[in-house]
Amino acid sequence: MRGVLLNLLFRLLRALRPRRTAPSSTVLLLQYAMPLGCCVHGTPLIRALRRQDPDRRLIVATRGTGASVLRHHPDVDLLLETADPLGSLRAMVGVVRHLRRSLKNGNRPGLVLVDASSRSGRYSLLAAALRLAPTAGFDGLPALYDHAFAYDKGVSLIDNSLRLTALSGPLAQHHEPAVLFSRAELDRARELLREANPEHRPSVAFVMQGSGGQRTSWQDNRFAQLIEHVSGLGCLPIFLGTAADAAVIARIQSTLPGTQPGVSLAGRTSIPELAALLCLCDLLVSVDTGTMHLGRASQVPLVVLAPSWQKAVEWLPLEVGNARVLRGPDRDEVPPAYRLDEISFEDARDAVDDLLRRFPPSATARESRVAQRLAARWESGDSTARPDSRDG
Repeated sequence: MRGVLLNLLFRLLRALRPRRTAPSSTVLLLQYAMPLGCCVHGTPLIRALRRQDPDRRLIVATRGTGASVLRHHPDVDLLLETADPLGSLRAMVGVVRHLRRSLKNGNRPGLVLVDASSRSGRYSLLAAALRLAPTAGFDGLPALYDHAFAYDKGVSLIDNSLRLTALSGPLAQHHEPAVLFSRAELDRARELLREANPEHRPSVAFVMQGSGGQRTSWQDNRFAQLIEHVSGLGCLPIFLGTAADAAVIARIQSTLPGTQPGVSLAGRTSIPELAALLCLCDLLVSVDTGTMHLGRASQVPLVVLAPSWQKAVEWLPLEVGNARVLRGPDRDEVPPAYRLDEISFEDARDAVDDLLRRFPPSATARESRVAQRLAARWESGDSTARPDSRDG
């Protein structure tokens, strides 16, 4: 019976979907894939749509993490924060009603986009159920989209989403992600760093724990060796993550010699505050997790310890000049007790030394990153281009 009802709903939505093709200056973007990496990787599409038409009105409907990532993004004209529309059919109906009420008159879109992070049929259903404008998205239930795109595994998640720009103008060039922060959030990040680093030493941030959903962690003893190496260079190790990561951080700290094995700030920042804090650090060493993507968006020099079982092209900063991605040969399966075994301490040490040489810690570099991500100072120029590599 449930299958029959869903089939009837499917047919009804197809029959009732808007057929308007007149151009409109308003675009609605639905971003409901909530992993931090998905939210961060959604920002280049927003930037590209604005660059394509500076007069276009951009509206984003999202929730939770997505709203935190986009809170200060000046290319978003209207941010609609809703409940989770994917929890149940009843929840989706409630969100659809809320969005339809919010998108009347001058806010009515001429096009509804669903980015490449959101590829299940539930996202197709949500876009169609709005019945506001022609829709476009990836995979899912392609028959429900007016413009259906097949996800291309040969290019990155970012560049897949950017393919949507071809519907309203020339196909956009690549943009790097950007997460902005307010002056108050920057002040909070500075306060935390003054507390952690009263001597104003160069700071190297470490993210040693992933979300737990995938095997992306590194060997504790190798992290300990790298932390000792960084300390020996005169840098202060700063440990980042969620409050849930505190136990892992404490475990690794307990293996380090000395009485001050770095400072943990895990669980003490919001997402925009963490973005500001990363701008103020001199280097980030991270496993493949949400904070790594936030580091990329902050333009801090970055060493990524990446798994070999996940295709690198989709998520990782392979062509970013201030990033070094360490991973083993491609593999299809994850071995038992896998902990990024292919990446040696020596590999990571050499990558750290190389980036510190090419991008020496300096107040000028830190303040330059801040200027490019502080919401009040966001400029209309290409502030999301890939950072160039330098020869030192």
